[in-house]
Amino acid sequence: MGSSTTDRATFFDGLATEFLQHYRRGPRFVAVTGVADADTAAAADAFADALRAAGQEARRAHAGDGASADALRSEVVVPFRSASPEGVLVVDGPGLLTDAVRGLWNFSVWIEHDPERDADWSFVATGRKDPLGAPREVASVLFDDADPARPRRLFADSC
Repeated sequence: MGSSTTDRATFFDGLATEFLQHYRRGPRFVAVTGVADADTAAAADAFADALRAAGQEARRAHAGDGASADALRSEVVVPFRSASPEGVLVVDGPGLLTDAVRGLWNFSVWIEHDPERDADWSFVATGRKDPLGAPREVASVLFDDADPARPRRLFADSC
């Protein structure tokens, strides 16, 4: 199956559960990024809310376009790590999965925005190489937000 659609609250609750299965303790960092039309801020807010509902301290931050690895590390990661030894920082913004910065995150979300995509579309099913390459290939989770009330989880692996 190439995708899975569910209501927004259930989707983000499931995402929080998945994240917490792997990252239970310590300062944890999540990147939320995607294509230009994707609403990364709304998704990051919803994810942070789901983490809070699961009993986690979750904070939000936004990284501006072109934020360097050094700036993200010194202005976002280090201060949060010092202030919140057991919390989750959810950061949204463009370019958070480039080679230079993707090592900062424990978990990452890539958001598509394609109202024309077939529900069974996947990189494997279509046999097409991903034109954006690495950002989608390294993300922990892919989903389509073309219908914000019903996000659609995308699966790009071959397992």
